[in-house]
Amino acid sequence: MVKLENNSLHHDRRSQIISWGHWFTLFNIFWVIGFGSRYLFIADWPPTFLGRLYAIISCIGHFSFLTFLVYLILIFPLSFIIHSIKWNRILAVIIATVAMTLLLIDIEVFSYFRMHLNFSIWQVLTSSDDNMLNAQWQKLFIFVPFFLVLETVFALWSWRKLRSLNKRRRYFHLVISVFILSFISSHLIHIWADANFYRPITMQRSSLPVSYPLTARHFLEKYGFIKAGNYEMRIEQEGNPFAIAVEYPLGKIKYQTTDNRYNLLMIVVDDWYGPEQLSNMPKLQDFASQHIQFTRHYSSSTQNYLGDFSLFYGLDANYYNSILASHKSSVLIDTLTKQHYNFGLFSSEGFAHPLFHYALLSNFSMPDTTRHTNTGTTQLWSNWYADQKQKNNPSAWFSFIQYKINGRDKVNLNSQMKQLDDDIENVIATLQKDDALSNTIIVITAANRLQNHDQRFLKQSLNVPLIIAWPNKNSEVISRPTSHVDIMLTLMQDALNVTTPYKQYSQGENLFTSNQRQWLIAGKENEIAALYPERTIVINGSGYYQIYDTNDKQLHHQKIGLSTFLQLITENRRFMVTN
Repeated sequence: MVKLENNSLHHDRRSQIISWGHWFTLFNIFWVIGFGSRYLFIADWPPTFLGRLYAIISCIGHFSFLTFLVYLILIFPLSFIIHSIKWNRILAVIIATVAMTLLLIDIEVFSYFRMHLNFSIWQVLTSSDDNMLNAQWQKLFIFVPFFLVLETVFALWSWRKLRSLNKRRRYFHLVISVFILSFISSHLIHIWADANFYRPITMQRSSLPVSYPLTARHFLEKYGFIKAGNYEMRIEQEGNPFAIAVEYPLGKIKYQTTDNRYNLLMIVVDDWYGPEQLSNMPKLQDFASQHIQFTRHYSSSTQNYLGDFSLFYGLDANYYNSILASHKSSVLIDTLTKQHYNFGLFSSEGFAHPLFHYALLSNFSMPDTTRHTNTGTTQLWSNWYADQKQKNNPSAWFSFIQYKINGRDKVNLNSQMKQLDDDIENVIATLQKDDALSNTIIVITAANRLQNHDQRFLKQSLNVPLIIAWPNKNSEVISRPTSHVDIMLTLMQDALNVTTPYKQYSQGENLFTSNQRQWLIAGKENEIAALYPERTIVINGSGYYQIYDTNDKQLHHQKIGLSTFLQLITENRRFMVTN
């Protein structure tokens, strides 16, 4: 008989603990939603009503689900393991306090880095390389006693008022229904947005911590709701739908007007066969010796289109998807247009890549998109130049020539390079014949190097030639490290007389300044790389990093400090939109 009474007592006590746990969790759901709404003010606020509605619904649904999950996994099992009401409340308060502290830290991490807290970032935050920076982050922990007091007060109050609260259980069920509806509807809306490339919603994918909005592309393709393969094609043409919005440039581009403007000729080779090939290109080598040659110049990526992207935008490759998604033109192209330059654009690839169609040249009627041999491209340029000369147009001109090396034809690579040497020489000779070199800036470089696409960011795999012929500048060999992002900036400042501070439109430095930079910038669509003299640091979009030595060997035991991480990420996030 005593045993039955004890079992009944234990059952009643357990029921009380579980009932109290529900009210304690509901309190924390409201608190977490209110606290977590800060993410909406940090991230870019969507421009459309539907995007804003989704932001609010997803915040309510996600944080209510996340809080309930913490209760279900960590607090609810205690009701069956620990029979003491007091210790159940104490442990619940501790768990809630720790969870709120982690949420606070994640909010601060997101505000600084636009990333969420993970093990890699936690290691960086707890590093000891900069005591001042670490002290600033450690100040966050002064909120821990506040969280603890607040959780304790509510835990005690809700236990004392448990009978009264249980009488209002119908309101509890109504509120829970709202949370469930918000959670389900936010995922359904995201499925629709993902399938239809609705960026005001898809760009919010990483706004909330531990958030994985549902997609159902394969299901929708299987049952004919969307066309098979259409999604992949749209990603290629319009960029990743989850790309964060960017503000580029950060300010209005201003420049000084002048009557004497230089013509600009940019020759870029895709899949360059290494700087050493200059020895097999005597004509180009001779031209380089008479002008300015940069011997330690590096592409910004191991992929051609990303190298071209950095050349024209002055940004690292990590911005590519955001620029493509917003169809933003380069400020270099925009400035040339505003200064009434005539354009002559030629490509052996026919400008086939979406970068040209949907971003860089999106404001232009696209030139001939037919593929040509390099010699054919040279002839097209010669015809255009002759036409400009015949029209006697007083306006300055900008011409871009994109050559291509066929890496699959390895047997004839040397002959390809020699033919390329002749093609470039023909262009230069045409200008020389008309005495146009005295008023023309010529930039010759390569988008990237051939046969190194699978390597990381080894400096040798990024090293490409850079030769510049600039009127009134003496021949020179410059051996300090330079990058593709520097070329656009130099043209903007020294050729187009732009007075806007360069940090508002570029990540580069002027090629002709003698500043010693700490690192060179490189990257891929979802990675940034800082190339230091003795090591390379690669950071992905989630904040995980890897360190490599100069031979591309990963250094597993090396760590980076908070100051270095903050410096790299801040530079990479400079043009991303925040509220």
